[in-house]
This record gives sequence, C-alpha cells and structure tokens, in this order.
Amino acid sequence: MHTLSRILVGVDFHRTTGELPLPTRRAIEKSLWLAEKAGAKLTLMSVLRGPAPSSKDKLESSAGTEYQKLISEQIETFIEKGRSAGVEVSSKIVYGRGWQELTREVIREDFDLIIVGTREKSATTRMLYGSTAVKLLRKCPCPVWVTRPDVDPESATTIVAADDLSPVGEKVLHTAVSTAQFIDARLLIVSAVSYPHEGAMIRTECSEEDLDKYRLKIQTDAEREVFERLSMTDYRTIQQGTQIVVQGGPADTVVEQVVVENHADLLVMGTIGRGGVPGFLIGNTAERLLYGLQCSLLAIKPDDFVSPVKVD
Repeated sequence: MHTLSRILVGVDFHRTTGELPLPTRRAIEKSLWLAEKAGAKLTLMSVLRGPAPSSKDKLESSAGTEYQKLISEQIETFIEKGRSAGVEVSSKIVYGRGWQELTREVIREDFDLIIVGTREKSATTRMLYGSTAVKLLRKCPCPVWVTRPDVDPESATTIVAADDLSPVGEKVLHTAVSTAQFIDARLLIVSAVSYPHEGAMIRTECSEEDLDKYRLKIQTDAEREVFERLSMTDYRTIQQGTQIVVQGGPADTVVEQVVVENHADLLVMGTIGRGGVPGFLIGNTAERLLYGLQCSLLAIKPDDFVSPVKVD
C-alpha cells in the first residue's frame, strides 16, 4: 500500500456486557498485521456513548467503572500482542458519538487510514455495514477500511477496484495496485459503461449487428482509457496478475456482480462530494452497493473532500 505511518482502529463493544464483538476483534487483529507489515504506529480507540462523566459520577458509579475496566483489559491484551511483534500501539477511551469522535481524531492527529469492523450478522439484517461505518465513509477525510471478520488479509486472493474514470478513480487504481502488491493478491479493475444512444438506435430500427458494434465500441474505448490510467501505475509487478473488466449496466450492479462472481475479498472504490457540500458523499453507486456488499471495503476520498466534522 501507499506509505502508512499512522493507523487508527475504531474499537466497538457490546453496550451491556462490554465484550468485544467478533468483527471488532478481527479488525484489530488485521490492523496489527498491517501495522507490523507497514511499520506503522497503531492507535486503538473506543468511544463510549454520552458525555464524559464527572469525577463525582465516577465515584458514585461502580458499574461504570467496572465496565470501563473490562474494556481496558481487553484492549491491553491486543496492545501487548502488538508490542511483542514490534508494533508501537497506544489506546484511548473517549465519550461521545462513535463516528464523530473517530473522525475528529483522524483530523487532529492526521491519520493515514482508519479501520473498523462490520456489524455482526443477524437474522433481521443482511447489510454488513453498520451506522458507524457508513457515517465514517461519508464524513471521515482519510481512507476508510471496513473489514469483514471472515477475511484474513494474509490469505486474501482477489481485490476488485472500481474505476469510474474520474480523478478519484485514479487514486483508486494506485491504491488498489499497491494493496495487491502488499498482500500478494490478484487485481480486477471494473468499469461500468452506459450506451446513451442505444434507445434512439432501437427506435429507428437499427439492426442487432449495428447495436452490437456500437456497444463494443463504447466498451473498447472505456477499456482503452482504463488501461491508459493503469499504465501510470506499476501494476506489472503484481505477481498474481491484473485484469480489466468493462461491462454495460448500472455501476452498482456491475461492481457487485464482479465481486460475487470472483469471490472478491476486498473492494476498493472512490467516494464523491457533490456540489461542494462538505461530507456529502458517497454517491448513489456506493450507497446502493453497501446494502448488498459482502466483502471488505476500502473507500478512497477525493483530493478536494472536506469533512463537515469540526475539531474543538
């Protein structure tokens, strides 16, 4: 991956028991692996709901003290594991809204990457991405990696990069190439195209042969443009190979199809900020994708992205 010097991990806990859910444990383990491999510093941060208790409240609330002690003990286990591997690990517990405090920490301390886990699966929801992850995707200015608990980065085999031929798409390509090199994975670059004149051609009773030629030209031109952008990277050093996939159809449908058909472990895609509105992302394609996506996601922000979160 691109140079990583500081990684922040959002550490979630069950509100009643104080136990670490499986997705969070896996996210921490993956971040330890990544920090060791990249030589990066790691911060484990947990955000407890509500305002910070006063000194009097702390003295009067033994239950709250025990809850925080349980959290600290679990975090300390991972800190010791990281330090034994030579990783510089620190932790902090703050009060507030999870996504907001994590975003503030990213801005204050200039983190290169934030990692959070997906939500735990249940019988009532198929969506892996909980509210904190979605808010971070929308509001946090640095890349956001939402990790699926059953994907080990050391054994990941396929990365899909979604290139919409925009400036942030170029950042996606560079990030995806370096990530594929980093974890020794195959890289698939997918781009969705539309056929703006197809309807008019059908209405004028163009032959199926002419329609096929028209669609092929659109796809060929898009594939050529993707390849030209890819040539600006060092993709040739990816040992597991690189492939460009251009298909017609809605972007979210095309991307999800490629992810599913190739059993992708990670999707790298860009986010957008429309109309100059700070934090107004992630675009219709990404929003729809989140409801069906069953792999880990690495979201890249455009250079002009401005977070709406303010640091006190």
